[in-house]
Amino acid sequence: MPSPQRQSRLYAIQEHCRAHILILKEEVSLFIDHPVGVSGHTSFLKDVEDKLAEIAEYQGMLDVIEKEFK
Repeated sequence: MPSPQRQSRLYAIQEHCRAHILILKEEVSLFIDHPVGVSGHTSFLKDVEDKLAEIAEYQGMLDVIEKEFK
């Protein structure tokens, strides 16, 4: 049976990943909804792709935690 500390740590890591995903989703939404309002971003598609890759990375971490540590 997993210890409460282990469960607490796993939960904290998961919430950390989820928070990053939420922030990145907001950034992608800003890029998509207001591309003119985001100054200094000349490579719009590259910036969106980078944010999506980061989302995929954090989602992958959540998947690994769920699969390997639960």
